[in-house]
Amino acid sequence: MTESKTCAVFDLDGTIIRLSSEQVFLAYLLNHGEIPIPNLLAWTSNFLKVKSLPIAKSNKVYLRGLEQEHIHEIARRCFVDTLRPTIAPHISELIHAHQTEGRTVVLMSGSLSFLVQPFHEHFQTDLMVSHELEVIDGRFTGQRVGLHPFAENKAKLAQHLATEHMFDLSRSYAYGNHHTDAYKLELFGHPVAVNPDRQLRRIAAEKGWEIEP
Repeated sequence: MTESKTCAVFDLDGTIIRLSSEQVFLAYLLNHGEIPIPNLLAWTSNFLKVKSLPIAKSNKVYLRGLEQEHIHEIARRCFVDTLRPTIAPHISELIHAHQTEGRTVVLMSGSLSFLVQPFHEHFQTDLMVSHELEVIDGRFTGQRVGLHPFAENKAKLAQHLATEHMFDLSRSYAYGNHHTDAYKLELFGHPVAVNPDRQLRRIAAEKGWEIEP
């Protein structure tokens, strides 16, 4: 019988970095004049309609029609210039510790795949689960494809990984900062709330989970 393995699943935004990678990237695109005016107007109109940045972020119309490879290159530059310096040193050490101890390290983020990829390469993590966008003829359509790694979906994806890779979640670790990460965290034997929002801090305290400041 094949022995089950253990893993350590890390969230990105608010956990490995204290920022929103997509908000940083959107500002980077704007500062470099990379968003066509019609796209920007469409996105702004949607934001004014919903009056919520989290909801508006789910609309990727600002990327519609842009070349995939070009955006990927800008994302790599954004990582080097802006995102990499914000990586929390103690989380970086923690990732390396899990790797040294032989666990499979997974990045699981609701952020866009081309923003998660540089972190995946930087840490040399084993697996990456992220937010995928539709591409037709080498250009983004602005539409989402696949299961968005958010809230209950993160729990579903963690269970899928456990089945596919034979992870024993009861002996594995998971890290997250937002109260919607609780769905994922409660599946693991070692859940850790990192820089938690108020609701996750309360949930973690009630359940006796470890809390990282």
